[in-house]
Amino acid sequence: MYEGLKQARRDSGAAVVLSGDYGGTIFLTVPVRLVRCDAEALFTLVSDLDAVTWMSGDPTIATVTFKQCPVGSTVEGGDGGGLVVDGVWTHPHRLGDKIRVQAAEVTLGRRQRIDGELLRSERTRELERKRAWRAKQPPLPRNAPWDFDISPPIVPFPE
Repeated sequence: MYEGLKQARRDSGAAVVLSGDYGGTIFLTVPVRLVRCDAEALFTLVSDLDAVTWMSGDPTIATVTFKQCPVGSTVEGGDGGGLVVDGVWTHPHRLGDKIRVQAAEVTLGRRQRIDGELLRSERTRELERKRAWRAKQPPLPRNAPWDFDISPPIVPFPE
């Protein structure tokens, strides 16, 4: 692993990996040589992707890593892991199509951030899905509310 984007840029086989759930879900991979945004944009992006999926709101759970993963490599993780392609790979099942397109555009420097309205609508949809699923499960211990493990985004959504 590399300490940051600057160090990773020195290795032609380095990739950026955005993940959630302590690496359990790989959100996005991209070879570092294709990245046209800065590290801050990547950290905001992983916050946005976490906010519409796991909703942990915790920078130790939703992470950006830079590691040696040449094109064709797999990245271990739950939900099928990830793949490093010669482009931007996004998780095909955990992220909606519009989120996937805009996430790729952020890494390629074509936009600053995923659209705030899209983030809000995707988060609302996922919250409704989680609430419905949890309503069908046995009661949570200690009468915890259904959303006990859901937190606001690490980086607040843009207006």
